[in-house]
Amino acid sequence: MKKYLILYYSKTNNSKFIAERLSEELKCEMEMIDSMIHNTGLLFLLSLLNIPIPINVSKEKIQQYEAIIIVGPIWGGLLIAPLKTVIKKCIGLNKPFHFALTCESKESDKDSKYGYNTVLLKAKALGGNLVKSTSAFSTSLISGYNEKDYNIHVKAKFSADNFSEELNNRLNTFASNIKNSDFSK
Repeated sequence: MKKYLILYYSKTNNSKFIAERLSEELKCEMEMIDSMIHNTGLLFLLSLLNIPIPINVSKEKIQQYEAIIIVGPIWGGLLIAPLKTVIKKCIGLNKPFHFALTCESKESDKDSKYGYNTVLLKAKALGGNLVKSTSAFSTSLISGYNEKDYNIHVKAKFSADNFSEELNNRLNTFASNIKNSDFSK
């Protein structure tokens, strides 16, 4: 059985960037979560209404690994449907998983209604003891970040050039927590 599989969902490529960095660090495979629904507005609505959606990742694929690492974004403080579908598949298989978010939330807003801690708590409540570790990667932590430079039309993007020491430390801590995780259920 292979050790880890990273499953990521990304529209802006920020979650893909984190997944790639984790894949390098953990020396493991990664695969994009592809929703059968591609319209962001419809995906947001289905997430808001808590309606499950079909994705490309099968239970058989998940079964091949000791643990799954799920990486994806926050939209409006929601645990979005594609990520929730993967979590539910892990739960159905009693498969341990690690969960990481990318977001635009400022660190000072992490505990707000739309902050990343709210979504991490939702994932932990849903996954229970199968959730082995969590982390969040905010674009507000990129090197040289200035909130005035970004808006609804211009999104901050992670890159090798702007990935700050704080973000790198979070990534290394998350990877370390994954490596040191106890897979006993």
